[in-house]
Formats: sequence, structure tokens, C-alpha cells
Amino acid sequence: MSVEVRNLIKKFGNFTALDNVSLKVESGELVALLGPSGSGKTTLLRIIAGLEFPDNPEATVAYYGEDVTRVSASHRKAGFAFQHYALFRHMSVFENIAFGLRVRPAATRPSDAEIRQRVDKLLKLIQLEPLAKRFPSQLSGGQRQRVALARALAVEPKVLLLDEPFGALDAKVRKELRRWLRQLHDEIHITTLFVTHDQEEALEVADRVAILRDGRIEQIGTPEEIYDHPASPFVYDFLGNVNLFSGRVKDGGVVIGETEFELPGKTGEVNAAAVAFVRPHDIRITREPSGTKTFPARVIRSNAAGPVANLELARLDGGDSFTVQLSKELFQELQPKAGEQVYVELKNVRVFSDDYSI
Repeated sequence: MSVEVRNLIKKFGNFTALDNVSLKVESGELVALLGPSGSGKTTLLRIIAGLEFPDNPEATVAYYGEDVTRVSASHRKAGFAFQHYALFRHMSVFENIAFGLRVRPAATRPSDAEIRQRVDKLLKLIQLEPLAKRFPSQLSGGQRQRVALARALAVEPKVLLLDEPFGALDAKVRKELRRWLRQLHDEIHITTLFVTHDQEEALEVADRVAILRDGRIEQIGTPEEIYDHPASPFVYDFLGNVNLFSGRVKDGGVVIGETEFELPGKTGEVNAAAVAFVRPHDIRITREPSGTKTFPARVIRSNAAGPVANLELARLDGGDSFTVQLSKELFQELQPKAGEQVYVELKNVRVFSDDYSI
């Protein structure tokens, strides 16, 4: 285990930022800390970094089995990169990357030749070799973030810690850089934790994702596990678009309006109030009722711009409106018009209630 934290509690006045949090990160793993603002993800990263310390004496932070709970950040051998790059404006790209090596005590400072060799290797790794002599003001936002990451890696850290590393960039550059970060991690295999509030970013880049809520870890798992098998309504709702249908649980299924949808392999209370969660792409629409269970709805509006078509529908039984995503091919085949009645089939339904969940 490269990073392990146990029973962390951190408060700021009356606000509990972390409430007995524990987390284990395998060596070479890339873990995303994901959650809304105020969930505790940045506080957790700062405690792992040594920039903050837990309030409770029984809390522990360990790097590769070594207790570093009360060790300062400068002695933890962690590399940092943050949303605001904090590059030295008066230094070239080369000197920014070399900075952490040059300020080491004389006894551990590499020679000038060793520094040049290491920085040249990092410039090649981040694909900025031709820009070594430029200053930060002469770089794009994406290039500056690459330099910040190279500077964090120059000191050969045990752990790389990234706090919203792409948050200050526009959407297109952010997508390019997160693909680059994944490729970089696959090359160097350094244990990495990064904070993000971007669900798509976490699901695309991380080996595992820890979802935080109100100072606790709500769920941790691979991107596939947390997306396909959410542990709570919060996780389901937080990860992507979702429709909520009020209904009631019946043994082996859920009743929405007058239509019962099966929940294979599940049993529950009869007539227990519940909320069914269904993602927009898991809803099928037809012009006529089929042999499967469906309910009628009316098309309110549609938007076919982009890779998929988005429809807004309203239930005819007085229920709320909901959204559906269709492939362009199916949209062209159906040609749904505003005001038209269609029939709706729900797939991959998840149900949550006070005492019943799947």
C-alpha cells in the first residue's frame, strides 16, 4: 500500500470537513477524489500532502508503511500541482522544472549535469523540448500546466498530488490534457491522487474513484463499478444525468403510475414508497405499446444537435417530465414531433428507499 489514511477528522470551527475518513491507495494507482464543493476532497488531499493536519490524535497518514501523520510537507517526498500553476514568472521553463532540485540542501543536491539530464528527460516526457527557454507568459494554459506537472515530478516524489489540475482551462484543452495525464501515468506509474469536481474527468482518467459527500467517502471503486452499481441515491444522481420516477416497491418490481417494471432477482416490501432512478440512455420509446411494460408519454421538445438526440417527455398519468437520449439513427427513424404521444419502456431501473435499495 503506497498511501493509507485512517480515521481522519478535520474541523474548521463548527464545520466538519472530514468525518472519520479512511482510504487506501495501491502502489502505482491513479485515484480520483470526486465530490461537490464542500465535500472534503481538497482537505483530504492537503492532509495527505502535509499542508494540513488531522485534529484527532488517533488519525494516521502513511506513505509505503511509514507514518508521516505529523511530518511536514517538505519532508514527505510528495509532488504537488494545483489549479493555479504557481510557476515563477521570471524563470524559464527549464529553470521552473529545475527549481525543486536546485534548492535542495547541498548534501542531497544533484550536480548541474544531473539536473540538466533530469530536466531534459522531463521536457521530452511532457513534449515541450523546444520551449525550454520560454517564460510562463509565453505559454498556453495547457503548456503551463504541463510544466507544473514536470516540476512536481522533477524531485522524484513518492506520491503525486494534484488539486483540480485542469480546472482553470477551457473544456477542449482540459479533455486533451486529461488524456495526456492518463498516458503519462501509464508510462511512469507513480502513485497519484487528484481532486476534481468533473465527473467525466474522473471516470475517464482514474483507476478508482472515491466519491465524497459531507466529509465522508460515500463510495469507492472503479469507474465502471460506481457508475453501473451506485451505492446510494447521491452517487447515482451525482454521476451523470438521471431521471427520478416516484413509485412504490412491489415484490420483485417497482410500480410507476399504473405500470410495473421488474427488478430481476430482487424482492422488497409491498407498497413501500420508493424512487426509481433511470438514466436517459436507458429509456426506449416506441409509437405503439409493445409486449413489454410501457407507459404513455407526450413529446414536449427535442434537440438533435450533437452526437445524440435529446428529448423531453411528459408522463400522461400526471407524473413529472423526464429526458431521453436516442441515437441519431433511431431519432431519424422515429422522427418524434412535439405534442406527439409515444410509449416508454424503462431499462436498468435502480430503486432506492429508506429501507430498500439495489
